Amino acid sequence: MVNEKRTYLMTRLAFFEKQHEKQLEGVQKFFRSDYIGRIMIKNGLRITVAYLLGLAGWGLYHAETLIADITEIDVKALGTRILFLYAVVLCLFLLFTYIVQTVRYARAKQDLYQYREMLSKLEKNYRMEDEGQRMPVRR
Repeated sequence: MVNEKRTYLMTRLAFFEKQHEKQLEGVQKFFRSDYIGRIMIKNGLRITVAYLLGLAGWGLYHAETLIADITEIDVKALGTRILFLYAVVLCLFLLFTYIVQTVRYARAKQDLYQYREMLSKLEKNYRMEDEGQRMPVRR
């Protein structure tokens, strides 16, 4: 006989798993610091590549001026300015990444608790049915 309550719970669990698969997997596999740190490293590399591409684009756009004034350019000051700007951009983006990922982790943790509650309800339903089907042994 089909238990409607159990079928409903199983359907909800399946939809929940499909909808929150990545978040649940990340929260279950990693500690908070590892979860956030892993994404910050990826974003740090992405920001570095984007900054280098932007710097190359700026250099190509101003190539004529740079070549004409190459003897008058203070390379040390230009390099310092470029590195300082890179550090500021990197820190801002990594701070933004940290905040966003902290919020995502907290939400994923709440989703995990909700998922576990649904699983415990399903397990309780199975247990109740098993206890109801057992017949006392009479001698």
